[in-house]
Amino acid sequence: MRVCVVVPTIREDRMRDFLRMWERELAPAHILVVEDNPTRTFHLSTSASVAHYAWEDIDRDLGGQSWIIPRRTDAIRSYGFYKAYLERPDLIITLDDDCYPEEGQTGFIQRHWTGIQAGGLQEAWRPTGRGAIPRGVPYVARSRRWPCAINHGLWTGLPDYDAPTQLLHARQPSEFAPVNQTIPVGLYFPMCAMNLAFLPDVVPALYCLLMGRDYAYDRFGDIWAGIFVKKICDHLGYAVNSGEPCVAHQRASDVWENLRKEAPGLPVNEELWIAVDRVVLHGRTFADCYVEIARQLDMADAYWTKLKEAMVVWAGLFTAVS
Repeated sequence: MRVCVVVPTIREDRMRDFLRMWERELAPAHILVVEDNPTRTFHLSTSASVAHYAWEDIDRDLGGQSWIIPRRTDAIRSYGFYKAYLERPDLIITLDDDCYPEEGQTGFIQRHWTGIQAGGLQEAWRPTGRGAIPRGVPYVARSRRWPCAINHGLWTGLPDYDAPTQLLHARQPSEFAPVNQTIPVGLYFPMCAMNLAFLPDVVPALYCLLMGRDYAYDRFGDIWAGIFVKKICDHLGYAVNSGEPCVAHQRASDVWENLRKEAPGLPVNEELWIAVDRVVLHGRTFADCYVEIARQLDMADAYWTKLKEAMVVWAGLFTAVS
């Protein structure tokens, strides 16, 4: 099995720790490091199979279309997805550079692959009351098994909270408990790119959007990308699984900086999924469906006009290489 692992980074020390901690688990994989700087600022000496990219590579590869990859944001990982797609692996995984193997767990890549290969069970029948089941409900065959396109791994240690929740937990602590589940058809989920595995066919519809210093929003790239791709998976008949394998998330980001970045996007997050719900899909591929969302999405200010253009360009990259 050929596996590519995409890791965005801006910190040499963090990346060296990452490669050391993952040396055994990711030994079979090709690791694509996307450094969020104009040029490479450090050298990675490791026994692992590593390709190290920076802005100059994005500009060289994409030319006049390189603007669709934002800078100074973790959404730069989209470029890593593009490069991984070109290698035609069996599986692509993306990890954050502050996520490490969970203590006592092994077989990280295989567990993600098992999550994909297992498919997902979707509810097909529902009784009309509680207790005894009325006439007509099948005794055994009550669910559909769909092929799985995305396995959304979770985390131990520091959960993926937004800033308001981080602040709330400072006064009223509570625990996050990972759950293994197939996300039901018609439901969305908060997709976090810290620990995410997917089939290469998904990449034309898995773009982390325009985020960061040059745009109105940040820290919603993976969340909103998840809304789009889940809509498409439902339409094309692919399951999305969430749960294992977990990673150990080690670093707490600055809550006040997160709040500043997230504040503009919080009200939009209440509305975007509703706008996506109204999109009617007809396409038969991830790329075609992604373009349909871009063209039908009823979000019309300057940011969304620019983003929808970027979404069409992104999908077009894969039409060209195919």
